[in-house]
Amino acid sequence: MSLAGAALPAEPDWSEAVTVREDPDLARELMSRLRPTGSPRRTSVTDLLSLRPAYWRFTVGAPPATPEREAMLESGRRLHRILGLVYAPEGQLEARVHDTLVQGRIDVLGDRPIEVKTSGYAPPARDPVSERPEHVDQVAMYSTLLGVNAARLVYLHTAGEEVRAAATYDLEFASLDPIRTAMGARVRSLTTACGQGSPAGLPRCPWFARGCEFRGASVCDCTGDELPAASLVADASPRSTPRPELARLLEDAVRARLAATHPPSIHRFRDLLYPRRGYFDATGPPEPSLVTPYESETDTYSRLVEALDTGPVGEATRLPTLADEPDEEVGGFRGAPVLVRTSRASRRLDPSTVLDRSPQHALQLGFRCVATGTNLARLVMGYERATESERIQVLEMTFDPSATFSRVWRSRVRRLDAARTRGDPTTLDPCPAWMFDGCPYRDRCGCGSTAGASQR
Repeated sequence: MSLAGAALPAEPDWSEAVTVREDPDLARELMSRLRPTGSPRRTSVTDLLSLRPAYWRFTVGAPPATPEREAMLESGRRLHRILGLVYAPEGQLEARVHDTLVQGRIDVLGDRPIEVKTSGYAPPARDPVSERPEHVDQVAMYSTLLGVNAARLVYLHTAGEEVRAAATYDLEFASLDPIRTAMGARVRSLTTACGQGSPAGLPRCPWFARGCEFRGASVCDCTGDELPAASLVADASPRSTPRPELARLLEDAVRARLAATHPPSIHRFRDLLYPRRGYFDATGPPEPSLVTPYESETDTYSRLVEALDTGPVGEATRLPTLADEPDEEVGGFRGAPVLVRTSRASRRLDPSTVLDRSPQHALQLGFRCVATGTNLARLVMGYERATESERIQVLEMTFDPSATFSRVWRSRVRRLDAARTRGDPTTLDPCPAWMFDGCPYRDRCGCGSTAGASQR
């Protein structure tokens, strides 16, 4: 009997496999890290590389990505996830680093920061210091935040699923002091521009003629005649050493990973959480008129994320996954999956009823535990209307037996595959009613505004 016509087994009840407890000690620790309400966040390393785009992000927000740009970004994210699997034995993935003014995420942190660049362009032929100075600036800032005089740049030249070339360079910096000084100067320049409401004093955008998203959205007023930014590392005497043996190992490892992959059944954890939405997400883009407008993150959310990111090095990282799907990264905190959410509710989540009232949180974390081979996860809630002392709630969830969520995962994938084979999403559970108003597929999904919670 075909999958489309087979009677699929019932999904197991997962609620008995979840234990929820509140962690007030961690909540207090995170509250002690919160920057004051409304105060400026730390500037990211990537913002310091391109001050004009950073200015527009801070003042008007990021423009919606075009389908072409989203496809390009999606391809890059997938390659970075595969590279994360390759580099997981080398050290921590996306380790957060910071000082009082600047923060960053290092692709891989081993004995030195490793920055990985995937591109359709060929890697530097001889020396990234002269051929890719902005890449050297970036990894030099990571080295400075860590207080380490060494770094590594890794390049992967790809075309679709084909790996064309790779290159690896080790970098050494004679001194980090001039880099630190230059970083402070760029922070001040960006802060001044945002305060004055004008990017006029900022250097030329390095992306001006290379697909700047703000220029494409007719947001920026750059002319291309602005003076370029001075190198951050010029006074640090950078020295690069090619590592062809590491590049060959990388090429072989990535090709092997790509050869072993197959078209994913699920692209996001959301496909498992809301299978009917996942069905329509895979059929093509929705009508533009139905897409919910971009909303910038709230101050509470950004403060929560920063509180998680500004602990000791290695506390907040990306967790390596065990399988090739979904094509989505899993954020980790102290070795366990973590979700950050905000709420305008007047009441905090009750650990004893959260599985019934908000099952999506447990499902999100349970699926992430399956993907990473862990059985403990954390939900960090920020309450927009709460007093500062009550701003954060931390719920710790333990999944035992974790195999229960593996069975739920497989059950939902089978049902989603069967619906795709039949071309009929009506056999999939409808999404919760609260998703209807913002759903871009509501004109054809069949859920209806009276749909109930689908997670249980």
